[in-house]
Amino acid sequence: MKKLLKTRLALTMIGLAVFAVTAMAQQAPQFSLRSTEGRTVNSSELRGKIVVLSFGSTTVPLTAKELVALQKQADRYSPRGVQFFWVSVNSDKAGARAYASDADLQAFAQKVSLRIPVLRDPEQQAYKAFGLDGLPTVVIISDGKIALKHVGFGTDQGEGYSEIAKTLDQLLK
Repeated sequence: MKKLLKTRLALTMIGLAVFAVTAMAQQAPQFSLRSTEGRTVNSSELRGKIVVLSFGSTTVPLTAKELVALQKQADRYSPRGVQFFWVSVNSDKAGARAYASDADLQAFAQKVSLRIPVLRDPEQQAYKAFGLDGLPTVVIISDGKIALKHVGFGTDQGEGYSEIAKTLDQLLK
């Protein structure tokens, strides 16, 4: 009987260790991004909030449709305290491939009726820190941890981003 209890205790400890490692692996990286209006947004100031970061570029073919769907989500969840940001990975160096100035990004956002803040990640530091490898990708952060990474946007997704809505509904319960 003692041996059985020791085995169970050992298995429980291993399980807790695996859980702790898994939880640490999902910690959101620290980031600091500049908005197209010159404001800096730091992950530390967003601590304790549910944050949606949509990484994209004006050069991605479905970006306009994706941002319309993102704005719908923002309209639905912002009143409940969720913070939304579009994070452009467009270059900020004139003449570079995928270059867009702050004014270009603001005009693009206005053209697709995007009203959430536009942040810049021209060196893709935050993009890489989150371990992303495709555009668009939406990352949801809650309590400093990554709650969801959603890669891609298909036009057959109805309103778009139903998985994001489901995750946000669960986090807001």
